[in-house]
Amino acid sequence: MKRIFYLGVTAILVFSLSGCGGGDDRNVTGPGFVGIDDSAADTAPLLTVEFVDVLGQGTAVILSDPEFDGDIALVDPVQNVFTITTGATPLFFGVDSSDSNLPEYKAFLTFPLDGVTGQDILPLGATIISATVELFITEVSFADTVPTFLDLVPFGVLGPEDFDAAFLDFRTLDFFSTDAGNFVLIEITPLVQTAQDLALLDFQIRLSLDGVVSPAGTQVARPQAVSNKAGRTVSSSSAAGKRPVRTPQAGGSRAGAGAERPTRSR
Repeated sequence: MKRIFYLGVTAILVFSLSGCGGGDDRNVTGPGFVGIDDSAADTAPLLTVEFVDVLGQGTAVILSDPEFDGDIALVDPVQNVFTITTGATPLFFGVDSSDSNLPEYKAFLTFPLDGVTGQDILPLGATIISATVELFITEVSFADTVPTFLDLVPFGVLGPEDFDAAFLDFRTLDFFSTDAGNFVLIEITPLVQTAQDLALLDFQIRLSLDGVVSPAGTQVARPQAVSNKAGRTVSSSSAAGKRPVRTPQAGGSRAGAGAERPTRSR
């Protein structure tokens, strides 16, 4: 697990092999703290897009890219101290009320749309019919309900500037204590259409607390948030705790391929 600590404008690289939050007391009240599994294909975040282009209707199913997924914790808002974690699971957002510093976390997920990771391609110029993102929730602590912002936010290598970076679009939703150990399916059609309109190579989202003020810092008020409430459904994991196995197909799950995004490699 890779952790980067930032103090003001000075960056200090630190590698830690220990897990996050193991063995602490989760019976503290607070704004809420949510964990998202990002470990393997059967529970990792999954984007599913139904689309139509010149060849007809298709489906693109894309797992998040753990190399670019991560979370950022604001450890000290006065001194601007951040902890950035990538290549680890679970990812967190919310306020860790078991930590006396009350760090506020935001989680970041990347779904490549151009097939660079060997998965489905969302053809450039295709019209989005519907889109969902499915998350496996590992924990919901300190609150029964956690109001959440889900932002469309382009980012590269995660840095402190991404914590409060401007968003291109957003949705709101709630996570509940009963979500722990379950898949949560979130409707995000408008966000994917925005990414498609802008010809983004990646669909990238940030999850954070929906609140004007948290114990760790201040959030930007969004007057239009009520009208952007995202639909969501919850499903239990299978007996094996896994999704069905799937095989990626270029151009989405149908014969042929539409217009493709510029090629790149990682």
